[in-house]
Amino acid sequence: MTRPAHLVRRFFGSLRPRPLDAADVELVRSALRPGELACWQDLGPADRAESVATARAVLAACPDAEARWVAAALLHDVGKAQTGFGVVRRSGATALALGFRSARGWSGPVGRYVNHDELGANRLRQAGARPEAVVWAAAHHRPELWPSTGIPLEFCRILAVADGETIRQ
Repeated sequence: MTRPAHLVRRFFGSLRPRPLDAADVELVRSALRPGELACWQDLGPADRAESVATARAVLAACPDAEARWVAAALLHDVGKAQTGFGVVRRSGATALALGFRSARGWSGPVGRYVNHDELGANRLRQAGARPEAVVWAAAHHRPELWPSTGIPLEFCRILAVADGETIRQ
């Protein structure tokens, strides 16, 4: 799936997120430590549903995945909760920032949203999250950082594909 198609699918899915069922809640509770769970609980309903879908996709690709990788999948977008943007504003910020490598340096709300990965990594670090969750939150949209995360590159690819990213070989 192309990045724009992924974003369009995610937008419409965010308008009416799938409610989490008991099995989803159990997956989250069994994979996350207390500080991590607190970060996850800050997410809105659409982001929670997306995080569970990402974790389930990781488990489908790697059924014996360790809890640290499931936690990384569940927590990769926790920085979005700190941006103060709802679905429509986030979509607008994404559309505005697409194609601008300089968007990471923008001040203001759009720059803050574009940097949700760093916001999330800082939040997770403060919460005492596992190092794998912290580094994946920081690097999940930036493949050039993957080699420095300490996460095996093949698992970076699994995490990214589970999140709907297109991986270029």
